Amino acid sequence: MALPMTRPTKHPKTGVYRIRMRVPLDLREVMGKSERIESLRTKDPKEAKAKEPVAKAKIRAEFNAARAASDTPRRMTQREILEQAGAWYRETVREWEDDAGPPEGWEAWEDLLFSELERDQAGETIGFLPKSKDLAEAKQTLAEKGISADPDSLRRFALALFGAKRKAAAILTARAEGDFSPDPYASAFPREEAARNGPPLAAESLLAAWETERKPAAKTREKYSGTFRNIARVLGFDDLRRITPDHVLKFKRHRLEVEKRHPGTVEDDIRNAGAVCKWGVTNRFLPSNPFDGLAPKAPRTLASREPYSDEEARHILSAAREEKGWLRWGPWLLCFTGARIGELAELRRKDVREENGVSFLDIRPHEVRPGKNATMQRMIPLHPAVIDEGFPDYVATLPDNPDGPLFPCIPPDPLGKRDTTAQARLGRWTRGKLNLKDEKKAPAHSWRHRMEDELRKVEAHPEMMDAITGRHNPRNAGAGYGKGYRGMPSGVLKVLRRIPSPLQKKQRR
Repeated sequence: MALPMTRPTKHPKTGVYRIRMRVPLDLREVMGKSERIESLRTKDPKEAKAKEPVAKAKIRAEFNAARAASDTPRRMTQREILEQAGAWYRETVREWEDDAGPPEGWEAWEDLLFSELERDQAGETIGFLPKSKDLAEAKQTLAEKGISADPDSLRRFALALFGAKRKAAAILTARAEGDFSPDPYASAFPREEAARNGPPLAAESLLAAWETERKPAAKTREKYSGTFRNIARVLGFDDLRRITPDHVLKFKRHRLEVEKRHPGTVEDDIRNAGAVCKWGVTNRFLPSNPFDGLAPKAPRTLASREPYSDEEARHILSAAREEKGWLRWGPWLLCFTGARIGELAELRRKDVREENGVSFLDIRPHEVRPGKNATMQRMIPLHPAVIDEGFPDYVATLPDNPDGPLFPCIPPDPLGKRDTTAQARLGRWTRGKLNLKDEKKAPAHSWRHRMEDELRKVEAHPEMMDAITGRHNPRNAGAGYGKGYRGMPSGVLKVLRRIPSPLQKKQRR
């Protein structure tokens, strides 16, 4: 998110509390820094906590101003102008009305404002004509809300802001004199979209409610969270009730034109957010779905990946015999299981099992590998070629810890995952050392394509094919009954045995 959750922290040397916030990526060049630090000027934790909201608001205003400065100025509608003037009015009155002080101060301010009015030669009042200082103030006020206005909109907002100032002076004079009757001016200003739609709604709050009902896969939840973090980063705020279709268009342009993201990626972003917000509308969290219909139409290409040919498969499997660890066995398991690379890289020693004389890989969710979907859990029997090649002997050489990794040579990343490293190593080896550079052939995924074709050749039952590759293609209500082939390794082995090895049978190493 552009404005991450942060709390006051002590300066390591002085002990003074401060607020530290990361500058959004798209503003770092404009602001010339990657972090914004605001001192709270106190060593008292309670006082620091009290000062925290003001400091954060100041930093957010700076981010909005920087973003507005980099945006193309646009025309503001009359309603928008009055909304922003009203926001300024309400903030000013709210700050002072409980303790307005002597009325003379506000009367003097009102007199000063009155003196700004233009008059004709006879002394009659013409009205307010914004000067350069007034336009500069109007521009800064809008910039703090992330708005870049064109010259005509700036002039009109300066006029509206002047009117708001005169009304504020009048009501604060009344408050200073002890008159706390209902404010006659506040209702004259239209409220901003966020104020009309209710209190702020953070994306994570809506996601949590959506997750409780929909129960998405962990990977889906993580993906959607990333989408909303990108939206907040680009827009500079995290409030779904404040987002309008114009904000979504701004997000889309920024991702496509500034960040140069593929249209398919941006389409996914907007469709993901739209799906959650559609649920939010149905369940009365949001008045409307601002993402609806605004996803770009990304070009779709069929068969973007192709299966390895028999010749390529022989080349890779033969070369793997000269390697150790992951590069020795990864290609062989990919070839004869059709599993995803992440499923194999995250296997533990205890996941290589044997029941009723059948050796198999027990692919199941765990804390590091939650799985792409619920159907990823399955038992894939070891192909006779993998057994003859000596894979069980490799497993026997591993440490006795059943929870230890099947491929300890793959170092985990900071989150404890091995799939990214496994993919990188396999890719460098396949593209570099083996010189297989066809872009339509993916180092890992082309094995899945090959397995699908091999299963078609032996006329495997569609449910059997899904049980091996871990796909989710329910064909009728009965598909959800019983264990299915996913839990029948002995039955699946009958089909896998019919799939020939690209290599002739070799003596076990």
